[in-house]
Amino acid sequence: MSTALASPAAFKEKPPEPHFGDGLPPASALLLQARIKDLKLHLEGTRLEKFIHQLYEELEARGVSLRPECYLSDQWGCPSGVPVIGIPFYLADQNLLQIEDALGAGAETERDIMMYLRHEAGHAFNYAYKLYEAEDWKRLFGDFGKPYLDTYKPHPFSRKYVAHLSGWYAQKHPDEDFAETFAVWLTPNSNWAERYKGWGAIKKLQYMQEVGTTLGRAVAPVTLDERDMDVGEMEETVLDHYRQRAIEEKIDLSIGDQLDQDLAALFESENVGNTAADTLLRAERQALIQSVTQYSGVSRSVVKSVLDHLLERVSAMKLTVHRENAREYMTRLTALLTTLAMNFLYTDKFFDVA
Repeated sequence: MSTALASPAAFKEKPPEPHFGDGLPPASALLLQARIKDLKLHLEGTRLEKFIHQLYEELEARGVSLRPECYLSDQWGCPSGVPVIGIPFYLADQNLLQIEDALGAGAETERDIMMYLRHEAGHAFNYAYKLYEAEDWKRLFGDFGKPYLDTYKPHPFSRKYVAHLSGWYAQKHPDEDFAETFAVWLTPNSNWAERYKGWGAIKKLQYMQEVGTTLGRAVAPVTLDERDMDVGEMEETVLDHYRQRAIEEKIDLSIGDQLDQDLAALFESENVGNTAADTLLRAERQALIQSVTQYSGVSRSVVKSVLDHLLERVSAMKLTVHRENAREYMTRLTALLTTLAMNFLYTDKFFDVA
């Protein structure tokens, strides 16, 4: 269900910049010039209400009375120390979803949305009861005051942590470890007691069960409603939002043409196949980013930058594919991307050029 968006016709005087958003449906492309605050986005009447209600039902089923306030923001988040949940603004409108699919890393599926909501509810529960100040919390999860780094080097498949969001996200910071543990505990039919039997993470889940039982119905001492970035305060245009995000996520790869030989061996030369290779890559772009991020632990921005670089090179080299063998090409490309990602994770570079 759509929100009360300003009419796209109102932005016809300023057409979108060329090459940024090319290929978008007309209604979405026109919105690029709209100030986000002027779109009058809200949660009421959108599909997001269904997911928020589901979250509240899951909390109730676990005996937790806390109902974190949700609001539209620039990204997923829970302001540190404040039990509220920010939801990306683009999830509130179908035209904005198409822009996110084209210019971002792909809009979240319904499954993704619920996973993020459970995770952010974990932060909210932690902050509402100030659990991070307790000695048993510190003993299990670590120092809440530990520096929060944008990059981290996880140990894939470590059994000290639960596995929920992609990239082994529980290993990023003690606060994220708790939020991920809460999310697994909250998820219906997760069967966590059996799934994590014998793991070091089971002690964290057992703690979560205990604290949920003892504090779930207690009045939360923290009831702040301070927001990081409310959608009604977002002065920038939709285009500026994505331009800035692209700048922040852009990685200086310093790869150049050094993978051209590998790409030439992976795909076919010009006029050999029946489809341009970059057409296949664009169609599978979101799935590639998701699968490589899921298991490598490398950030989406790095994987996205590498894949976009490969797309540029494949296009420049005019490589092709045999459309009927698409699965084979994608399997090989996934292996190449994963290898590059793992090299970057452990050596801070994609390959040794010496």
